Amino acid sequence: MSYESRAYDKPNTDGFPPDPVVVLVVEGAHDVSRLINLFAGGSPLIEQLQVGKRIRNQVRRHNAGRAALELLAAHGGPDFTIEDGA
Repeated sequence: MSYESRAYDKPNTDGFPPDPVVVLVVEGAHDVSRLINLFAGGSPLIEQLQVGKRIRNQVRRHNAGRAALELLAAHGGPDFTIEDGA
């Protein structure tokens, strides 16, 4: 799968903490369709699991990203705040 991802905090001018931002670029019709299938709940392939792990690791590096992951866990979602060794 050909992809590139970046995560960063976008500053706010309204006094609130920064917003987490993730930019994911996937190239090629085949890879894009597989990624869309993953997000639609399809059966994940090993490449897609690696993309997800990379994005989680990037988001964990930023304050607003960690806050978003904590919010997900607090509302019954998976706890992605825990380092998984990758």
